[in-house]
Amino acid sequence: MPLNGLTLLSKNNRLHGLALLFYGVLSFITLHKIIFLNGTHTAGYDFFAYNWNFWWTRYSLTTPGIEMFESNFVMFPAVSNYGFHTLTQFWFPVWAVFEPLVGTLTAVNIILFIGCLLNGYLTFTLLRSERIVPGLALLGGAALQILPISRYFYYNTHLNLMDWFWVPAHLLLWKRIVLEIEARRFRTAAVWAGLHGAALWGLGLTDLQFPIFVAFALIPYGLLTLWRASNRIGVILAGGLSVSVCLLLLWFAGPLPWMLEFSGTRVTSPVEDRPGIEFPAGFLSTSKTWWDWSTPTTGRFVTLVVLISSLAAAASRTARPVPEMKGEVSKWFWFAVMLPPLIFAMGPTVKIAGNEIPMPFRGLYEITDGMFRMPWRLGPVYVICAMVFVGKTWTLPRQTAARVALMSSLFYLLAVDVRLFETAPMQPLLHPYQFYEEIGKEDGDYGIVEIPTGAGTGEVLLGDPRAIQFQFYGMTHKKRMVNGFIARAPLENYWYLHLDDPMMAWLGQRRSLEAHTVTEQMRERIFSWPIGYFVLHKDYVIANSGRPEEIIGYFNSLRELVCPWRIEGNALVYRTTYHPAGCPSRIPPEIEAGVYQVDIGSADDQRFIGWGWHYAESVAGLTLRWSGDTPLTSVYLDLPPGEYQVTVSAQAFWENRSLELSVNGTKLDEQVAVVVDSLNTYTFSLPAEVVGHGKNLTLVLEYDAWVVPADVLESGDVRKLAVAVDWIRFERK
Repeated sequence: MPLNGLTLLSKNNRLHGLALLFYGVLSFITLHKIIFLNGTHTAGYDFFAYNWNFWWTRYSLTTPGIEMFESNFVMFPAVSNYGFHTLTQFWFPVWAVFEPLVGTLTAVNIILFIGCLLNGYLTFTLLRSERIVPGLALLGGAALQILPISRYFYYNTHLNLMDWFWVPAHLLLWKRIVLEIEARRFRTAAVWAGLHGAALWGLGLTDLQFPIFVAFALIPYGLLTLWRASNRIGVILAGGLSVSVCLLLLWFAGPLPWMLEFSGTRVTSPVEDRPGIEFPAGFLSTSKTWWDWSTPTTGRFVTLVVLISSLAAAASRTARPVPEMKGEVSKWFWFAVMLPPLIFAMGPTVKIAGNEIPMPFRGLYEITDGMFRMPWRLGPVYVICAMVFVGKTWTLPRQTAARVALMSSLFYLLAVDVRLFETAPMQPLLHPYQFYEEIGKEDGDYGIVEIPTGAGTGEVLLGDPRAIQFQFYGMTHKKRMVNGFIARAPLENYWYLHLDDPMMAWLGQRRSLEAHTVTEQMRERIFSWPIGYFVLHKDYVIANSGRPEEIIGYFNSLRELVCPWRIEGNALVYRTTYHPAGCPSRIPPEIEAGVYQVDIGSADDQRFIGWGWHYAESVAGLTLRWSGDTPLTSVYLDLPPGEYQVTVSAQAFWENRSLELSVNGTKLDEQVAVVVDSLNTYTFSLPAEVVGHGKNLTLVLEYDAWVVPADVLESGDVRKLAVAVDWIRFERK
């Protein structure tokens, strides 16, 4: 190679090195909040799904008898087809390398950074391949990289939809294939066609919508190169080879067989409900909530530079001092190619001067059977093509100072327009409960029911959306679970959870308890599904205006089916009697020799309390609960056989209250009057014959009445209050 060629190559390498550095810095600025809060907060709602997807891919590949694309590990016990689920396996190798070193959350954030960087750099590379000057090529890559829509995907951890670098990558690959064919280097062209087929396979493993996104640019570009080619047969064969390699890979190493077998009812909304980029406002502003899927915008920068470039190009044929070379793709081609994604991105309807105009997206929505749900996702394709058009329209001043000043001004205007330094809200990471680690070490094959129940797809979320995120814990406990998210799942697999099923709807706090029916459902499902654990997340139940005490009291009464196993923070874990390890003893803590105490109001009391108790309170340093929610208040426990003296520390509300105790239906002889002034102790005798073998004892507090504070005080408290209890002791005689 002559010296000037080496010099040119060196300059080109330096230019690309500087471009990578530039887009790396821009990625850091764009993602700085995600980076700084790594490990404590997550970007967007969907973080749990993509972390789980990578774990599931590895788990299915390394566990005999597990099928990757068909499973009941989510929405248990139904077996779901994952053919249309966005496993996003294109990024799995990156996750598999980093996850053992830095953990899954950091590995996913590394993927976000790489995707963000590639969005800018490969767009820059495409623009440079079109002989666009470096400054404008850098600007074009930045326009895509920090586009509000692109940042939406970063800040919602949409690893499947942030990958806009695929558009320039496929254009560059096809350009190389045609170049090799025109140079009659057919073997090299075949190699590149095979690589292109592998890249098309990568589209399918990223998201099944990406072939649609890329097609808006690649198909017209491919047809143009075919029309211009001197060896059209070679171009057609190369294209056929690419598609064949892609289909073979999707069949043998992808979801294609399962896609063809997918069946079931899906939820699709009317096309009118699909949000587009509002015309013209969405193309002339950056939304205040650009991180929200319902408020998509592009900002005004791209729109204005396209308009100015269009006027300049139309006014003068020499708007670009550097003439187009023979065979070079015209800027007007790119202008034409940008229009379809621009039009489709506007959504199903455009309103102009009070008139509603139906748009072509309606046809695409129907052709894809409603699977292409968000028309505004085509906005980045429009931006890529638009920036090629802009870059091919202009050059830069020859003077270095003027060039730097102009480009600095344009970058500044772009950054201000899209509010570059603004980040989306982050959410705290789910609490890392230790008991999931313990469950993950168990060998049993059974399911876990998280409470509240909830499940969702990309089309609908049922129940508290946050409860669906409990799928994230599946990476730790490695068991099948009812709660979770599958991008496209048959309606039959999860809709029953909403309101139709007495057990699951009640556990989701969407339906009142039908105790007899729910008990029968639990008795059947625990052993037939089977179910190993129920995990009650009390903070989520309270957030939905539910009462954990109702669930706790009910579960504690089902001693033949479930038993409290772990209490950790806001989580209470019940193990079922199906579990081979069985249930731990429910003997209260022995505070001194022969003295067992249930500390009412403490976290540990949840292992014992039944119905009738209100929420735990802390009063003057004491923890207690009020009784009175139901006519009788119960406690469930075990005791070593023997005779006991039972002592209750209690106080009545508003007026003295008569209190009796019974154990397993046998009333204890004493009846006491609980006074109002303060906590006092009250003693009862518990005969040995009533205790028997000491298993499955039910202690019941019976009181003569209760009072509602709102009825007698200036208070908004509408609870029924009988007596407050601080502790109950059982002293063996």
